[in-house]
Amino acid sequence: MEPPTHAIEDGPAAEPPRALPQAWRAWVARLGAILWVGVGGWALYGLHREWSSFSLADLNGALARIGPEHLLLALGFTLLSYFANAGISLIAHGWSGGSLRQPWREVAVSFISSAFTMNAGGSVLGGGSIRLRFAAAHGVSMANVGRITLFSGIAGWAGHAFVCGVLLIFAPPPLDWLTPTLANGIGGSLVAISLAMVFGKRLGSRLWPWPSPPLALLTLLIAAIDWVAAGLAMYVLLPGHLPLGAWSLVAVVAFAQALAALSHVPGGIGVLEITVTKALHGAVAGPVLAGALITYRLVYYLIPFSVAIVMLGLRELRLRRELVIKGTAIVRRSWGAIAPRMVAWLALGGGFLLLLSANTPIEEARRGWLETLLPLPFIESSHFISSLAGALLIVLARGLQRRIQAAWWLAMLAIGGGILFSLMKGFDWEEAVILTIIFICLMPWRSYFYRHAALWTYRFTAGWWLKLAALMGAAIWLGFFTSQNVGYQHELWWQFTLEGDASRFMRASVGACCVFAIVGLAQALRPARAREVSHTDPLTVADLVRRSSHSEAALAFLEDKSFTISEGKRAGLMHADHGRSRIVMGDPLGDSDAADDLLWKFIEQAQAEGMRPVFYQVSIAELPRLVDMGFSLYKLGEVAHVDLTSFSLEGSAARRLRQTRKRFHGSGCTFALWNREMVVSHLEVLRRISDEWLAEHRAGEKGFSLGRFEDDYVRRFECGVVMDAAGEVVAFTNLLATENKAQLSVDLMRHLSSAPSGVMENLFIELMLWGREQGYREFNLGMAPLSGVSGNALGPLWNRIAGSIFERGETFYNFQGLRGYKSKFDPEWIPRYIAVQSAWSLPSALLDATGLIGGGLKNTFGKA
Repeated sequence: MEPPTHAIEDGPAAEPPRALPQAWRAWVARLGAILWVGVGGWALYGLHREWSSFSLADLNGALARIGPEHLLLALGFTLLSYFANAGISLIAHGWSGGSLRQPWREVAVSFISSAFTMNAGGSVLGGGSIRLRFAAAHGVSMANVGRITLFSGIAGWAGHAFVCGVLLIFAPPPLDWLTPTLANGIGGSLVAISLAMVFGKRLGSRLWPWPSPPLALLTLLIAAIDWVAAGLAMYVLLPGHLPLGAWSLVAVVAFAQALAALSHVPGGIGVLEITVTKALHGAVAGPVLAGALITYRLVYYLIPFSVAIVMLGLRELRLRRELVIKGTAIVRRSWGAIAPRMVAWLALGGGFLLLLSANTPIEEARRGWLETLLPLPFIESSHFISSLAGALLIVLARGLQRRIQAAWWLAMLAIGGGILFSLMKGFDWEEAVILTIIFICLMPWRSYFYRHAALWTYRFTAGWWLKLAALMGAAIWLGFFTSQNVGYQHELWWQFTLEGDASRFMRASVGACCVFAIVGLAQALRPARAREVSHTDPLTVADLVRRSSHSEAALAFLEDKSFTISEGKRAGLMHADHGRSRIVMGDPLGDSDAADDLLWKFIEQAQAEGMRPVFYQVSIAELPRLVDMGFSLYKLGEVAHVDLTSFSLEGSAARRLRQTRKRFHGSGCTFALWNREMVVSHLEVLRRISDEWLAEHRAGEKGFSLGRFEDDYVRRFECGVVMDAAGEVVAFTNLLATENKAQLSVDLMRHLSSAPSGVMENLFIELMLWGREQGYREFNLGMAPLSGVSGNALGPLWNRIAGSIFERGETFYNFQGLRGYKSKFDPEWIPRYIAVQSAWSLPSALLDATGLIGGGLKNTFGKA
C-alpha cells in the first residue's frame, strides 16, 4: 500500500530486502497447482485400481444399457438442477439491491458461470471471472458481485447440508461404517445447522447482513432442489434393479459432488468418480457404475459447459451488434476478444483428443474396412504420427496463448495432419469432425497471432509442465486400462499387426513422451538469458511522455525507473524492481493501443529473470487486457479528478472555496506561475523550502509513484508558487501537464512553517482556475488509498481487509481525512487497481510496492 500523492513523507532510506532463492519462490508460487494436480492424480490412480477388474467390452455392454429415455431423464434433471441454481442467483441479486427488470439475463449469467465453475475450477476460466465480465458490462459494482457470489455459495452449501441431513435420517446410504445411530446423529446435526442458518437473522445481524427467515427458507428449498436433481440425474443412468433406493444414491452423489468441489480439481474429475465408486463398491457392478459415471460426466458437466461456451460467444456477438452490418468484422472482433485464452484451450483439447485416440483400440466394425482399404504400414504410421501431432498441439498451446505467429502455423499443420491421420488410422470420423471445427476456429484469425517471439527457447512455467504431465498421464492410464488383458512381452514393441492395439499404444505413448522430452531438454539446456539492462534513449522516453494522456506519465523522468519500449517506439512501460517484484507504474506510456505485444514482452522477461510482474495503480481502461493475460485485479483506492470545464467558484456549493481564497488574499499572499527558466534561476530557493519541509516533518524523500526533489526532475516543469507580503516564496508545487491538455496535476508540495494556514488548498484553487483558462479538461488531485473499497462482510476478502483498514486505521494513516480533504473540490472518484498473477502474490506485491515507494520497508514502517 502506498501513501498518496501529496502525503507526508517520512523515514530514512534503506536497502531493499534480499529476495528468497529463486527455486523456493517458484515452488511456493505454484503450491496451489501442485496440490490440485496431486489430488487429481491420487483420485485417478484410485479409480484405475477400482476399474481394473473389468474390460472394455464390459464397459461397452454397460453403456449399451443406457437408452435414449434414460438420457432424456438425466438431461431433464440436469436442467432442473441448473435452473434451481439460477433461482438462487435471482434471489441473491434481488437481496443485494440489484435490479431484476431482466431476470432471464441473471438466469443466463448464473448458468454460464456455474458451467464454467464446475468444469474449470479456480483457473482463469473460472465462473468468478465470467460473472465479473458480465457485471462490468451491465454496470454492477464489484461489491455487489461479491455479495451475490457469497450469498449463492452459502445458500448452496446450506442446501447441501439440509439434503444430506434429511437423507441420512430417512434413507442412509449402504456404507459399512455408517450405523443407523451415527447416520441419524450426523443427519440431525446437518439439518439443525441448515435451519439455524435460515432462522439466524437475529444472531447474525451484528456480524453480517442476513436475509429474512422467509427469504432464507425459500433459498434453502431451492438449493435443496438443486442437489436432489443433480443426484437423480445420476440415478436414472443406472437402469434396472438396484440394491439401494433412489434417495440413498442421491445422498452418495451429493457427498461426492461436495468433495469434488472442495478439491478444486477442474470439474472434480476423478474425485467425483472415485468417491461414488468407493461408496457403492459391492452394491453396483463395476462396469455398470463406470458406464453411469462416464455418461453422468457427459450429461451433467460437458454438455452444459458446451452450451455455456456457445451462449458466451453469442453474448459477445450481441454486445457488438452495431457492427453486424459490417459483415464478418463483428466475428473477427468478437473472437479477438476471447482468442488469447480460448485458442490455448482448444489446442490443449485437440491435442489431448489425439493422444486419447492413439491409446485406444480400433473399433471392431471399422477394423475390417481398414484391412480392405489401406495397407498395414499406412495404418501403423498414421497411428504413431497422430500421437506426435497431439503432443505437439499440447506443447504449442502455450505459444498460442502468447500469440506467437510460428505457434499458429505449426498448430494449423498439426491439426490438419491430425484430421488426415485420424481417418487413416481407424476411420475416426468423430475425432476428425472435432479437429475440423478447431481448424476452422483458428484459420481466419492469423492476424491475431502477430508476435515473432521465440517459441521453444522460452521456458515453460512449472504450472504448464504440471498440465502437460497430467494430460499425458491420463492418456497413458487410458491406454493401460484398455490393454489390461494383454500380457506384457518384449515382442510387443516391434509387432505390427492389425490386431496389435497394445503395441500401437506403447509406441504412440513413447513418441508423445519424446516430444515432451525434446522440448524440455531444449529449454533446460539453452543458455540462461542474460538480464536485460535498460539503456533507453531519454529522447524516446520524453516523446512517449509527451504523447501520453495521463499526467502520471511525467514520473518517468525520475531516475529510479527502467523502461521497456515497444518495437515501433509507440508505447512504453516504466518499472522498477524491489524484492522479487518487477513493478510497473500506472498505465502504458504513449499509445496504449500499441501496448499488447509490449505487455507480453515485459511479463515474459520478468518471469525469465525470476521476477514477479506487478502492475501498480492501473486504471479501468487496462483491466480487460490484464484479465485476458491471466492477472487478478484488486482495488487500491480512488483518484480524485476535478472537471475543469465546469469548475467554478460561483454558487453556494463553492462558498467554502471562495472563503478560503478570500482569506488567502487577505493575508497579503500572492500566487504566481513560474516557467521553466524561472524555476532554474530560483532552484536554490525551492530546494531550501523543500529541505525545511522534510526536516520539519522528519521525512525522507519517496520515489517511484511520488516525485522527489532532484534538480534534473524539478527543472523540467513549471511551478506554482505562493509568496508572502514581503515577496518571499513560502510554498511551491511543480505542475505535471499533458501536451494534449487532457489532464493537469501536481507532484511535489512543499511549504515553510511560516506559510499561512490553508496555503496548499488555495494553491489548488489557483491552479484549477489557471488550468481552466488554459483549456485543460481535468485536474488530478492524486489517489486516496483504500478509498471506495467496501468492507461489507459479504465482499471479497481483500475488500473486507482494506475496508476495515480504511475505517479503523486512522491511528496509522489519515485515510478518511485525506479523502475528505480532496472531496472539498467535488471531484469524480476514479478507481485504481493493482494487478498480480495470483491471490497468493498480493501480500508480497503490496509489501514490495510499499518498500519501493518508501525507500525500503524499514524506512516505511520503522517510524513510530
